[in-house]
Amino acid sequence: MWKRTSTILFLTSILLLPALWKAFASVDAISLKDYPSSQLNLLLEDVPNRELLNKIILLPPSEFSYEETAKMITTISVIPETILFSLVQQHVQLYLFEGSLTEVKGFEHLKGTKPRGYSSQGPTWDDVPGIGGSKLVLAKIGHSNIGQGHGSINLELHELAHSIDRFVYGNVRYNEDFIKIWKKEAPILFPNQTYFLHFIEEYFAETFAMYYLNEQTNEHLLNLAPLTHKFFEDSTNIKNSMNLSIYY
Repeated sequence: MWKRTSTILFLTSILLLPALWKAFASVDAISLKDYPSSQLNLLLEDVPNRELLNKIILLPPSEFSYEETAKMITTISVIPETILFSLVQQHVQLYLFEGSLTEVKGFEHLKGTKPRGYSSQGPTWDDVPGIGGSKLVLAKIGHSNIGQGHGSINLELHELAHSIDRFVYGNVRYNEDFIKIWKKEAPILFPNQTYFLHFIEEYFAETFAMYYLNEQTNEHLLNLAPLTHKFFEDSTNIKNSMNLSIYY
């Protein structure tokens, strides 16, 4: 069953939307590798996969909370090395930003519009703290937790998962195995939550976040959606069997 999964892990033929490519090319940010802060480096002293994170993480040129930022980077650091490496190979970056999402270069066209699936009373993109799916992922500093302008278990994992879905897994919406899993387990894991019941890519992103956030969310996923949990476990094992030493 999982052979089909392994054959699509590195499909990368998707073209970027012009506006989002503009954002990736021109965003005013500093890479983690080049950010001049001994305080931030100290907070990240024991973070795994630092070399890969140095290439993935972008930071604001203005002042921001080092503590909150370090927490977000630490959360991302638990993603398997092989997945992070694939993001680097595909030039996917995560910008931890301050201010309004629609003030980030390349995302101005979203000003005043609503995200897909949001109600008429819901916020516009101006107030949404993150967006994923392109080669530039945005997550607002200090807004990681559910209720901080979003309904995800973790903002940075959820938004980055959209780009992992697209550039690493080759779009799970076309994966027959995952489609069957989603139809069976989404109503159990997210009863009456239409956002996850109607959009398979949102289900992938949220369950990816649950799998990697902590032991409690991982166990909750295992108990209520064991097939989804096994999908991530099996795909992680496949990717972890790769030898990346030749690339360092």
